[in-house]
Amino acid sequence: MNGFARAALGATLMTVSLAHLSAGQTPARDDASFIWSKALPAGSSIVIRNYNGSIDVRESPNDRVEVRATKIATNRRASANDVSFNVREAGTETTICAVYDGVNICDERRRSIRNIEVRANFTVLIPRTMRLRLATGNGAISIDQAGADVTATTGNGRVSIGETTGRVDANTGNGDVQIESARGRVDVSTGNGRVFVATSTGPVNVSTGNGDITVRMRSLQAEAAMSMTSGSGSIRVTLPADYNGQLDASTGNGSLRSEFDISIVGRIDPRRVRGTIGRGGPVLRLHTGNGSVELRKG
Repeated sequence: MNGFARAALGATLMTVSLAHLSAGQTPARDDASFIWSKALPAGSSIVIRNYNGSIDVRESPNDRVEVRATKIATNRRASANDVSFNVREAGTETTICAVYDGVNICDERRRSIRNIEVRANFTVLIPRTMRLRLATGNGAISIDQAGADVTATTGNGRVSIGETTGRVDANTGNGDVQIESARGRVDVSTGNGRVFVATSTGPVNVSTGNGDITVRMRSLQAEAAMSMTSGSGSIRVTLPADYNGQLDASTGNGSLRSEFDISIVGRIDPRRVRGTIGRGGPVLRLHTGNGSVELRKG
């Protein structure tokens, strides 16, 4: 029995009613923790929406999805009673939302939530066959060996994703993003932070307002345009040795280097290179305002 299962078993007497919530039901506000568990068919979608707190996802040992949330008051004046949770089941999609002082994150996205000094930290066990969508306003997101198609969004916090089987879409307003052992298309955006992506199959698109970008792709199964941009930071991209495409690379202040032969188009410019790699194809755009750009063969 793993640590998560032992914790869930130990909390059963206190939270047994929470584990069997019907769709749309909100558990009592004075419970210190929340547990929801259910066996779902392959290909189902799990949606977690939070306002303040981390989300940690790991692989489930079976076909059950288990979601646990712990409420933590961040100062003496705060009360865990300000936060509850709402579960909705519709077809193959299950949505679990934090409810802050009566405001459901899923229903009232445009309404601001102020002076909530309680964190709701989620721990999720999910089979690899499930689709996963996560969002938190403030907190780190970590996913490892779990989920097929994955979407992870945080307003402020680091995003770390490892060994997924489908498409990955990761976004943070402020924080580093690290994606390893992906097996499909990857799209990353951060307002401020470094980005590292390693995937067996591209394409990959990355944008950061400030930070280095490192991307490694072992193969490209479909021809597609790709873009990697940084306001300030170096860009290092490793592509398959047989890569074919059009290159548009530039830097406001830095050097440009390539292990690929490039047929230059237009005049030679030390800060911008446009040309053809191999037999040509979709455009690969690499741009940084300040930093070097390096293109490597895998």
